[in-house]
Amino acid sequence: MLVAIVAVGGSVATYASQLKSGNGKNVPQWYRYEGGDETLPGSYTATTSFPDECSGGETLCAILAEPNPANPNQPIVNSQTESHNKN
Repeated sequence: MLVAIVAVGGSVATYASQLKSGNGKNVPQWYRYEGGDETLPGSYTATTSFPDECSGGETLCAILAEPNPANPNQPIVNSQTESHNKN
């Protein structure tokens, strides 16, 4: 089980690190909000697509932001271009 979790985490990191636009800038990707301070990158986890559970509401659920080049699993929070909430 642990191997599967590590493999999935590694593939998300690889996927995130490969997302570049033609001009070399990181392409924004979705990050699921895990709780805590909304301004800290460690409060988010990279996802490969928009989280299904983010259907609207009043609680932050996910943001679309550029990945941190040093840690693609975390966003550059101030590059956020979109956010979605859940109930």
